[in-house]
Amino acid sequence: MKFNPSRLKIGGLVAVVIMALTAMVLPLSLTWVNDARLDHQQVEERLATLRRVHELLLEAETGQRGYVITGKDTFLQPYHAALAVIPVELHTLSRRYASDAEHEQQLVAELLRNAEQRLASLAQGVQLRQGGGFAAAEPFVTSAQGKGHMDEVRRIVADLEALESQELSDRDDEMESKIWRATGIALASTVLTLGLLGYLAMSMVRAVRAGEQAAAEASRTSEQLQSGVAVLQRRNDEISMLGEMSRVLHTEMTLVEALEVTSLFCGRLLPGTSGGIYLFRNSADLLELAATWGPLPRGEKTMEPAACWGLRRGQLHRHGSATDLRCRHSRGNDVAARGYEVCLPLIAYGEVLGLLNLQGPVVPAAGEVSVDEAAAMAQTISEQIALALSNAKLRQVLRDQSIKDPLTGLYNRRYMEETLARELVRAQRNGTPLSVVVADLDHFKRINDVHGHPAGDAVLRSAARQVASLIRASDVACRYGGEEFVLILGDCSKEAAIEKAQQICDALRALAVKGEARAIPVTASFGVACAPEDGDEPGVLIEAADRAVYRAKRAGRDRVVAAGEFAMQAAPSSAVEG
Repeated sequence: MKFNPSRLKIGGLVAVVIMALTAMVLPLSLTWVNDARLDHQQVEERLATLRRVHELLLEAETGQRGYVITGKDTFLQPYHAALAVIPVELHTLSRRYASDAEHEQQLVAELLRNAEQRLASLAQGVQLRQGGGFAAAEPFVTSAQGKGHMDEVRRIVADLEALESQELSDRDDEMESKIWRATGIALASTVLTLGLLGYLAMSMVRAVRAGEQAAAEASRTSEQLQSGVAVLQRRNDEISMLGEMSRVLHTEMTLVEALEVTSLFCGRLLPGTSGGIYLFRNSADLLELAATWGPLPRGEKTMEPAACWGLRRGQLHRHGSATDLRCRHSRGNDVAARGYEVCLPLIAYGEVLGLLNLQGPVVPAAGEVSVDEAAAMAQTISEQIALALSNAKLRQVLRDQSIKDPLTGLYNRRYMEETLARELVRAQRNGTPLSVVVADLDHFKRINDVHGHPAGDAVLRSAARQVASLIRASDVACRYGGEEFVLILGDCSKEAAIEKAQQICDALRALAVKGEARAIPVTASFGVACAPEDGDEPGVLIEAADRAVYRAKRAGRDRVVAAGEFAMQAAPSSAVEG
């Protein structure tokens, strides 16, 4: 069969077209993934706002109800705090649904209307209680006015959450479909290229028989095709790894887990390099090395933001020669021996979270990435890392807000009740004691009356810090309500708990909080109860410790009393002040 050189040229042209199409798959798939992730983030933000509005309404309702029943101004604190935030959250909710479907906009409008009507009814109840006491507010409360509005709010929130959950599921399915589609296109192009390579190989054999010139031409074409196949294979591997990285980072995880995943995939996607991820401290004045990959990267464990040109300019910065502008955090003067360095700020939603620092040799070995390839891949990776770290930080903030008391930083009552129930079950299963310490600050109302509520808040914060500094890492310290704290001491006998309570009692007595005119002395009365001897149910155990607190109050305050120590009956809540 006569050799036709035009067939070889046609085959080479087809190979170039296939490689070009395959090269387009990577940016196309990244665009798909990023668009889907942004849509997913918007849905999550709407869900978070919905839940926040619902929680704030419940907090306002709880505070109003407590005030109407008891007449104590302390119950108005969560009510007023919720009123201060609800308008902002309602405006945010309306704005985030402004571009959605008409049905969802109608639901949001209905939710806003019912929320405003419920707030109006709550305010009316407070005004009645303030103006005429409980007798004036009781008919209004018993008439259950506003309950229908709150029920409607719950229904609408449930409907919107169902719609958003369905949309999240649809977005996930769409993103997975696009990733598989991109992978299928890349694999198909690889198979076509390999088939074309076989055809061209046979053509080269015929070219050798036709003469030396044809053989040389075929050899060059073969080398080009082999290089193209290697590039395609590497691109396919990168697409697969990027897709896997995106799916893993898309799952719910902590900040530490997100950093571990990032280090793992950076080592795979950037072979022959080393690097690290620096994150800002809470003070935002310094960056700390949070994760690394490859050999130990050169550079400081901490750095100032002004020491990096990438952070100062807000964009990618690299240097690899003596004429390049180098960052101050880069060590050494022998640039040729050190190789190149790339700095990329991690930016998500307009916030600079940290820095991705990448180092590698100027002349890469076989299987390693070049300077340009490393910079381009680092740019793509940094966008996904920034989004994942931002989401992880947001989830951590939301979790802390749901379980922490905002004033003292201790765990709140809901978390305490869940933890106590869980620890009691564990103690019963292991046959170990569990102790509960209830501490009530003495004369706290007098502190608020004499020194003002800011001073009272300062006393609570100082006492909480003192308590937290004196317990074990496995113990749980909570603010039970008002000026009352609860400690859950696992695997701790009553005697050890009494000793720990006495230690805290002595430490609080030595504490003096600075007031406007003079130092404010701080003391507390402590009650200790231990399971199973004082009870094996959370409510029973807390009640036993609470009774011991009242006995400590009756006995003169500033002391520790264990459950069952005295024969005298505990004073009712109205008999002892502070």
